[in-house]
Amino acid sequence: MPASALQAVNLCFHYPRTGWQLGPLSLTIQTGILTGLIGPNGSGKSTLLNLLARRSTAQGSLTLAGRPAGRFSDIEWARTVAYLPQQIPLHYDFSVEEAIAFGRYPHTGFMGFLQPRDHEIIERCLIDTELTGLRSRMLSELSGGERQRVFLASVLAQEPHVLFLDEPLTALDIHHQVAFYRVLQQCCRNGITVVLATHELTMAAHFCEELLLLSQGSIVKHGSPREVLQEELLHSVYSSNVRIVFPDNADTPVIVPAFD
Repeated sequence: MPASALQAVNLCFHYPRTGWQLGPLSLTIQTGILTGLIGPNGSGKSTLLNLLARRSTAQGSLTLAGRPAGRFSDIEWARTVAYLPQQIPLHYDFSVEEAIAFGRYPHTGFMGFLQPRDHEIIERCLIDTELTGLRSRMLSELSGGERQRVFLASVLAQEPHVLFLDEPLTALDIHHQVAFYRVLQQCCRNGITVVLATHELTMAAHFCEELLLLSQGSIVKHGSPREVLQEELLHSVYSSNVRIVFPDNADTPVIVPAFD
């Protein structure tokens, strides 16, 4: 894919009942970059992800690898783009391995049989998300954090070129938050473009190569963590004082509330 993996121009979406509007905004996401969407509740992070993932229709244009998003067939899009929402309801119960295998659907079809390569990919996703010991457990038997790792493994099994994740760290402990980001970093090294919405500013500062700060449906700042994570800027967006601290010998900051 070319350097500009994803480009939105004058993207605009509004909710008729509330009058709230996202955009119009324009942005470019480069191939193989881990980009974090940050901003307060209601700033438009989930809405933007939905639009970029083609789950909602908006005004403006959206192109992927120079091709209009609307010109992808549904199966082409599923083979190219994966999306992990904040919550996935459990209408049916499956084992961990079965749930991950569903990620191969764009490549095998609904009634398709798994080939040796499919099993290799599923096994790799189990290993990458530290789920090999849980492969036979049912989803209903898992903790929220374990289930979230299963859903990550499932979207990774799609082998997407672009991966969107909406607040994927919420139910994870500190170890698995770091492990989660390590997996995403490896995805980027493999050429996958990753965009995730998060409230974990310190984690985003450490692992993301770019941050996109949203407020009231608009882009406030898009750049490196050092460019975006400025105390005055965060105060104006979050309406709360923060402290950006660089611990000894650290290249990335810790962001904490200012209680004084």
